Amino acid sequence: MLNKEDLETLRKVGDIVHKTLNRALNIVRPGMKVLDLCEDLENYIRGQGARPAFPVNVSINDVAAHYTAKIDDDLTIPEKSVVKIDVGAHIDGLIVDAAVTVSFDPIYENLLKAALEALKTVKHVLKHGVPVRKIGAAIEKTIKAHGFKPIENLTGHLIKRYELHAGKSIPNVDNGDERHVIEGEIYAIEPFATNGAGVVIDYPVFTIYRLQITSAKQLKKVQKKYGNIINDIIEVNDHLPFTPRWLKDKYTNILELINKLVDENILYAYPMLVEEKHGYVSQFEDTFIVKSDGCEELAHTLDLFK
Repeated sequence: MLNKEDLETLRKVGDIVHKTLNRALNIVRPGMKVLDLCEDLENYIRGQGARPAFPVNVSINDVAAHYTAKIDDDLTIPEKSVVKIDVGAHIDGLIVDAAVTVSFDPIYENLLKAALEALKTVKHVLKHGVPVRKIGAAIEKTIKAHGFKPIENLTGHLIKRYELHAGKSIPNVDNGDERHVIEGEIYAIEPFATNGAGVVIDYPVFTIYRLQITSAKQLKKVQKKYGNIINDIIEVNDHLPFTPRWLKDKYTNILELINKLVDENILYAYPMLVEEKHGYVSQFEDTFIVKSDGCEELAHTLDLFK
């Protein structure tokens, strides 16, 4: 169970994430550079006394997740696009993860509504002892009622200190998982809706990475071989996901170094996730603490759309 101090910290981080999402809604616009949006929101998180738990994800149209701006990225927000903005922050490893979707074409408003209403449904279903499959079933039913498909191979996730994905997943469909959510557990739950096939596939674009070192002995060996780059990766985000542009000022050859570390299985590279039939995708997300009789929202994503 969370102690009082950790609970207060999580609520503080949740407030920072809420404000960051609100800022994102206020500044995102067609023609804006994705790089400018990512850096603005990441710097805002730092300015509020937290650190990004991962690089800000800006996923456009059929891209569902795992895209952040590259170094010197010239990608801009297209006209009439559907844009997912996924942000996370942490203080001392206590993480809150949340996301919103913006549409610049009214034709996609119902697609957004499907995922938003699914998140509202979660708020009413999530409590101690509820089977994982029941939460997924509620998300699936809500999205399908709006005429869209949930993305069946994207899930919410249990969060622990310094662990963004801590094992147990919350599906967007009834996947038959009879495990229960437990009081005191923390989950990022993120309904994804699409007008496509309802499945995402890996696409060979990599902008987000994570150090995958499992022991102190292995870490010491890698540090001896590669020196400062490993220490700088740890310093930049405490073993949580990072992006090469956070290190570009220290290394002129950062991408070359990153690729070498990936080849040696020292770093994990997250592939960009794209809807299989190139359907457009919407996403809304909040982080919840499971309570005996319900749940507590931390980022209060839904309050941004009242």
